[in-house]
Amino acid sequence: MKKLIRVFLWVCLGFFIMGFAPACSTTTYVRPAPPPHRAEVKPPKPYRRAVWVPGHWKWNGRRKEHNWIPGHWKRVR
Repeated sequence: MKKLIRVFLWVCLGFFIMGFAPACSTTTYVRPAPPPHRAEVKPPKPYRRAVWVPGHWKWNGRRKEHNWIPGHWKRVR
């Protein structure tokens, strides 16, 4: 009986903590969505086993903006 009460109290404590945990959050950071994808022209393959890695937007936290990383050819093993 004591074990059942102890388990019940732990479960109640868990639900109590889970109920207040979202309210304890102090700061929520939301960054803007990246701009639309840019169209790129693929240059010819520099070597036979090259794979094209498309460009993408990368978030720059210091300047609080997205920077475009251009596509490039990558050597595969």
